[in-house]
Amino acid sequence: MPDSDVGGRRFERRITVAVVNDYELVVQGVASMLRPSRDRIEVVELDVGENPHKRVDIALFDTYGHGQLGIDRVASLARDPNVGAVAVYTGHSTSEQRDGVLAAGAGGLLAKSMHGDALAEALLDIAAGQPIVSEEFGDAEEAHWPGYEFGLTSRESEVAALLAQGMSNKELAAALWISENTVKTHLKGIFQKTTTTSRTQAIVRIAGDAQFARRLIA
Repeated sequence: MPDSDVGGRRFERRITVAVVNDYELVVQGVASMLRPSRDRIEVVELDVGENPHKRVDIALFDTYGHGQLGIDRVASLARDPNVGAVAVYTGHSTSEQRDGVLAAGAGGLLAKSMHGDALAEALLDIAAGQPIVSEEFGDAEEAHWPGYEFGLTSRESEVAALLAQGMSNKELAAALWISENTVKTHLKGIFQKTTTTSRTQAIVRIAGDAQFARRLIA
C-alpha cells in the first residue's frame, strides 16, 4: 500500500474516516465521492445522527440540515475521544460561522464545490494536523439574504419570503419556476434549519430577522 506524504508527515496506512450527518442518503453520497481515493482514504463508518463508535482519524461532518454549520455537533465531535480531527463539509459559510466552527474544534472547513480527489487531499492534510479552509471561505463575507443565520440557502430564503405571503406549493413553484417536489424539498430544509414543524412557525421564527422583515414590508 503506498504511503501518503502529507504536510511533512508520512502515513504508512490509509487514514480512517467516519462520515457524519443526520440522513442516510447524505452520508452514502459523501462516501461515494471518496471511494475512488480508497488507496488513501478508508471510510470505516457512516454515522447517521451519531458520533463514531470507534477511533477514526477524521470525522467528516456534512452540515446539511444544520443551521449555523451545526456548531454544537462540531464541538461534540471535537471532544469525542474516538475522533482524531473534525472536518466540516458545507456549501455555505459566513466569516462568523467559519470562525465559530474553527473555535469549536474543527480542523478544517471544506466546500462542497470540491471534487472528490481534492476532498481526499484536504482530509489527508487535516489528518496530518494542517488546518484547511477552502478558498471561498477563507475571506468569507457576511451573507446578505434573510435567514442566513439559520443556515438557509438564498433559494430557501426566497421560498420563505413567498411563503409568508400565503402562497401554496403550486403558487411557489410557478413563481420560482421550479417543480412542486423541489418546493417541498426547500420547505423541508427550512423547517429543519429553523427547528419548526409548520409554515406558520417557520415564518414567525424567520421574521425575527430584520432583513426578512424588511423584505416582507417592501
